[in-house]
Amino acid sequence: MGDATDSDHSSSMDSATRSLKKYEAEALPVKSVQGSRESMELYSPFGPYIAKTRLSSLLVEDINRFVDEELQRAGVRGAEFILPQELVEAGGTESLSHQLADNIIAYVEASESSRVASVTIEAIWVVNQPEASASPVHFHSADISGVFYLKVPEIDVREEQRNYISGRRAGYLNLLSGGKQALNKSLISFKPVVEDMYIFPGWLLHGVEPFCGTGERRSLAFNANIELHS
Repeated sequence: MGDATDSDHSSSMDSATRSLKKYEAEALPVKSVQGSRESMELYSPFGPYIAKTRLSSLLVEDINRFVDEELQRAGVRGAEFILPQELVEAGGTESLSHQLADNIIAYVEASESSRVASVTIEAIWVVNQPEASASPVHFHSADISGVFYLKVPEIDVREEQRNYISGRRAGYLNLLSGGKQALNKSLISFKPVVEDMYIFPGWLLHGVEPFCGTGERRSLAFNANIELHS
């Protein structure tokens, strides 16, 4: 009886995957520009550019050290909290705030074909998620949002190999625009990798499903507002 139930469930999942796959855009960059440290890839699966770049391993180490201490002090695994300003500003031109601003400027100027007059970072926070934790699909009120990966879990290979869309349990970053529309791509997902950072408009719907594996998914999120030169 158990085998039949598992088979029926697998068949249902495969059918759902096939029906949704035609709406999923391929993760192929359409443009490349220079970020603060490395090149920045721009994706445009359904209109707005989505930028993918990398930040330094030193930033990852410094932020993870702080987060580990905070989690140990609180005695929890799942948590979300704002980063202190001294950590955000530490390092001068190599600081997190400086690198975020540089990359946001590169992204916006490539997207808008107009120079950025100013960048104001509203908030920078860390989200630490153990298995079975999700971030439901949502949008932000700021002009620009993004995510920077600090830790990623070991994923069950059976989940990793699924093509997905809404039901994947491999913990991918999912971005959505529009809905089930003919002749249109409205979904794209990216596998979290430590040091990878994504930048996108704050209005763009995004979220992550619970992952099936061991460890934790730790990311840094940010909101920023911009002003363009007239």
